[in-house]
Amino acid sequence: MNLEGFAAEVRALADRAETDLAAACAEEAGRDFLAVLRRVTPKRTGHLADSESLDSVTGGGAVASAVVGAHAVYAEFRNNGGTITKHSPGSLGTPAVGFFGHSVTQRGSRYFEKAEGLAGTAIAAACQAKLDEFLTL
Repeated sequence: MNLEGFAAEVRALADRAETDLAAACAEEAGRDFLAVLRRVTPKRTGHLADSESLDSVTGGGAVASAVVGAHAVYAEFRNNGGTITKHSPGSLGTPAVGFFGHSVTQRGSRYFEKAEGLAGTAIAAACQAKLDEFLTL
């Protein structure tokens, strides 16, 4: 057994893990979170789920994070809820769903929080798989 060669491989692995492991784990975790998010996103047309993406992975060394977001104009309203007020004549609504008057308040579905609760196991598995991949000499 060549201990000198083995030690060099272990040092190289440690260097690579020190610079790349956290970001690699964050990227895998972000992809898995996005998959769960798309399953729980409220769907009428699919436009909201289609607007969701893994926007960035930042950091390195021991700490990194992934940013996942929804980019449809109404994404924040759908998640958090709020009040819509019409400032022109007529009422809000359509004949198909009915009319609501000049103002309507909608509760948010909190689908991002639901995804966070459901994605924990998938995120842990993604990070473990990335760690296993890194630890292969």
